[in-house]
Amino acid sequence: MCGPGNSEGARAGKKEMAGVERIPDDEWRLDEEPLERLEPEPPATAPTAKLAFNLSHARLTRPVYVVTAEHLGWYLVASYALIMRTIALGARPLDLPQARDAIAAYLVAQHGRAAFALSDVSWVTILQGSIFASIGASDATSRIVVTLCALLMIAVAFALRPVLGRAGALAFAALIATSPSVGYFSGAGSTAIASLAFMMVAIAVVESMRRRPTVIRAAGLGIAIALWLSADSIGYVSAAAIAVSLICVGVANLVRSNHRRLRIRVWWVRRRVLVIVCAIIAIGSWLVLITAFFHRPLVTSVEYNLNAAFAPPMVAWQHALHRIIPVLAFYEFIVVALAIVGAIAIVSRSIGDRFAAWSIVWAIVSLAIFGSVSANRPDAVVAIVLPLALVGAYAVDWIHGTERWSSIRYVIAAALALTLYVQIATNFVFPVPDPSEAAWRRHALLFWSVPTTTARTVKECERARNAVPPDATAFIDDDAPQAQWYLRDLTQTASPDDANIVVKIDPPENGALAGNPDVPQFGFEQWWTPDFRSLTISSALKYFFTQRAWSEVEIRDLEIKVSKPNKEPNP
Repeated sequence: MCGPGNSEGARAGKKEMAGVERIPDDEWRLDEEPLERLEPEPPATAPTAKLAFNLSHARLTRPVYVVTAEHLGWYLVASYALIMRTIALGARPLDLPQARDAIAAYLVAQHGRAAFALSDVSWVTILQGSIFASIGASDATSRIVVTLCALLMIAVAFALRPVLGRAGALAFAALIATSPSVGYFSGAGSTAIASLAFMMVAIAVVESMRRRPTVIRAAGLGIAIALWLSADSIGYVSAAAIAVSLICVGVANLVRSNHRRLRIRVWWVRRRVLVIVCAIIAIGSWLVLITAFFHRPLVTSVEYNLNAAFAPPMVAWQHALHRIIPVLAFYEFIVVALAIVGAIAIVSRSIGDRFAAWSIVWAIVSLAIFGSVSANRPDAVVAIVLPLALVGAYAVDWIHGTERWSSIRYVIAAALALTLYVQIATNFVFPVPDPSEAAWRRHALLFWSVPTTTARTVKECERARNAVPPDATAFIDDDAPQAQWYLRDLTQTASPDDANIVVKIDPPENGALAGNPDVPQFGFEQWWTPDFRSLTISSALKYFFTQRAWSEVEIRDLEIKVSKPNKEPNP
């Protein structure tokens, strides 16, 4: 027990301790750093103007999408291809093959399935006829389907990225987009572009099936093959080139491999379902398309396409020397140069890829076949440019992975700039023959190895059309489908005596080439067969930069007579 004295002593001790300053607890710690003293948080205040400005800056500078160099390259190539393929679609008059296709599409738009029996009708013209029925017929609308196929050809390059590599696929797309030949025949509306576009689609599908074989892809391959073969007669020649190249590569692989029968048997067991599905769909779709949905006999359709594909002369190396080789030398020099580099890299095993080895064989076989069999049509050069561009794409992808790329890229950029110059000159500056030019300053393209429609044809047909009433009649030679196209709203007659407008192909007369509007004749087709015996280095350089012909060109005249018919048209 504590007495009163003890309680007073305790209170006195507490007062003494209260008067002594207490030592903080953190000074008794052995750590070198003192404990952080918790401070009360300041009361929340409204954001200041400076804080609001920082938030706005952070929100506006937030990265939305990161663009890599590859993405930027694809955007540039796609934009350039879209602009170059769609601009001025109607600025160039239709040539003879395109005029026949346009007339067939126009008849499809007017008569529907009844016009499917025409020999010139294909799935391209059927689609084109539906476009005519929707938005009208014109030079521009007659090239929409081919233009879309030309863009599809460039899009296939993106699907080949796993095969060609990132740099290689981008290079392949750039080579096709900047190719003067591909651009010219795309703008002309050649159905060969549609056929070759689906050929590239079939190649891309086959390569995707090597990585991931599925029944859906096999079915897609069958449809692509059917569209490829039925779009244009050039599809059969390109298919023959691919078949020969595959046989050459397959035989070489069998010779070098062991257990050949076992390998073939294992492959067939693993892939037979895909092969059967692809074959059934390809053959079935081809039968439907080649007969225009069974509106034409199969034998007649096949005979017509084969005669167009393998037209005489069957072997025409001389035509290739005057039509194919000059185009590759003057217009497609960057593709040829890169293809040579790629071929050297593939042969030297610097590029060890089976698809690369097949590409070089395909390029050689295509050059041999198209240089001999189909050298009589200028758009066959596109079928040669495509395999060469594939080999060139491998060259770019190989160089891009080396230290030499830093210096070689400037050479490639300079060659690409010259290619762009040629493409603009051939597609926009001098895309149409002008027979009124003086003989000493006449421009001519190497694509004009066959008769090409002049710009005056459209003007003369329009002048004749405006000189007659809306219900007038016309008599037009079968050899002038261009005039039939530009006078398509007139009723055709079987006799010139019953027509208000008579169109005939006659020998030239005085004043026909001078652009005299008083004469009924004018130069409506022009073609050029270069004479390389008179070609010099100076004339070659002059032609490269000015596109002026160094030898004589040939001009065919057309006569359009506007008169009142001698008698009433036959009912």
